[in-house]
Amino acid sequence: MFRIRRLWLRTFRNYALADLALAEGVTVFVGPNGQGKSNLLEAAYMVSTGRSHRTGQEAEVIQRGATAARVRAAIARRGREEELEVTVALEDGRGSVRMRLNGAPSARGAVLGRLPVVLAAPWDLELVRGGGAGRRRLMDAALAQLSPAYFFALHRYHRVVIQRNAVLRGRAGPRATGLEPWDAQLVALGVRITAHRAAYVERLRGPAADWFGRLGGAGTLEARYRPSWTGQGDETLAAAGRAQLAQRRADELRRGLTLVGPHRDDLELLLDGVPLRATGSQGQWRTAMLAMRLAERDVMAADLGARPVLLLDDALAELDPERQRRVLDVDGEGQVLATATALPEAATSARVIAVRAGTLEEAAWSPRSATS
Repeated sequence: MFRIRRLWLRTFRNYALADLALAEGVTVFVGPNGQGKSNLLEAAYMVSTGRSHRTGQEAEVIQRGATAARVRAAIARRGREEELEVTVALEDGRGSVRMRLNGAPSARGAVLGRLPVVLAAPWDLELVRGGGAGRRRLMDAALAQLSPAYFFALHRYHRVVIQRNAVLRGRAGPRATGLEPWDAQLVALGVRITAHRAAYVERLRGPAADWFGRLGGAGTLEARYRPSWTGQGDETLAAAGRAQLAQRRADELRRGLTLVGPHRDDLELLLDGVPLRATGSQGQWRTAMLAMRLAERDVMAADLGARPVLLLDDALAELDPERQRRVLDVDGEGQVLATATALPEAATSARVIAVRAGTLEEAAWSPRSATS
């Protein structure tokens, strides 16, 4: 089992100081909007992945007037106790992220996957109606937690794109080589990324369609990977990559940008064969994205042998009690942390934490409270 046993926050968002013990099963953070419920899930996500899902500017998590924010988590992982820590410090007006694993400074790649998490949040609607970058992150966030090799390949790939763009713009310096070395690396790394993404989406398709039906969605939801390069086998993919680079060389030189490769891939969501972003209602979008997140959890659990921690940020409000139960069901194992403005009707066995203005208190009416 993967779970958070204890969570400490210091000058993180609206929490000057918080110390929260957590158990397996379902915990619901209840309170009015703007009190800090989502900040708790952001802290749990950030200590697990080294990134915030809510902002690309890490300095925003630092409480006003402070110079750093810190989150520490005691976790249970495969029967062992470990500790994760993330610190965001202000440096030259920007947030510098540092991570620790069991007290020792650690690179983000070494921490990813220690506490696998899946998060469903209101921002998921943008994954349907927005550009491809968000949908690429959906694939990459799961794969990076499942495979350190994927994370390092993706990290190297993005560095190659940056260096290649510098060459295309003539800004790589007097010692810069031509495009050929960067082309070779781009293709080699891109083939690995494409193969991983294709296999992952293929595994995601069945559970996503199943969850969409279980959550009351009408029709058939389909997730379809749209890679830049297509073909069977690494050699065929590599040949497709090289051919596209040659075909677009003049355009790339004119624009100073790398125009082909996995950084241009997409994940298409279809409802009864029609792109969801073009025809679906907001309710269908919300159901589809929750289905995708629960499918992500199923695929990760199959690989890891245990369910990742599920973070539900205001994801239950529009579901009826029966569908809420399907989402919250942990089958005697697993951990779910959810936020809500009122206790979901289906959360009959949940622990309830009342949240108000950055303070936490176990509700006396919590079904699992010793005082209820």
